[in-house]
Amino acid sequence: MRHAAALGIAWPRCRLVWAAELAAACAVLIGLWWNPLGLAAAAGMALLLLGAIMAHRRAADSGKDMVPAAIALAITLAYLAIALAS
Repeated sequence: MRHAAALGIAWPRCRLVWAAELAAACAVLIGLWWNPLGLAAAAGMALLLLGAIMAHRRAADSGKDMVPAAIALAITLAYLAIALAS
């Protein structure tokens, strides 16, 4: 809860972001079998993670605080590249 406040995100909105992250992650997993859903979910997740990185930068967080979002973004972009290539 303190982390959300430090980023300037209201607690109810933070819970919505977490729900969107969970839904996108589940949809990416389903997308392993149904490619269109995986592509859409990965694109949405990439936008969500870019927003997370921007929120960390706006809050003047250290690079260490941005690492999880950056790693997740890299994995998501790799998934998108592989899915689009196949």
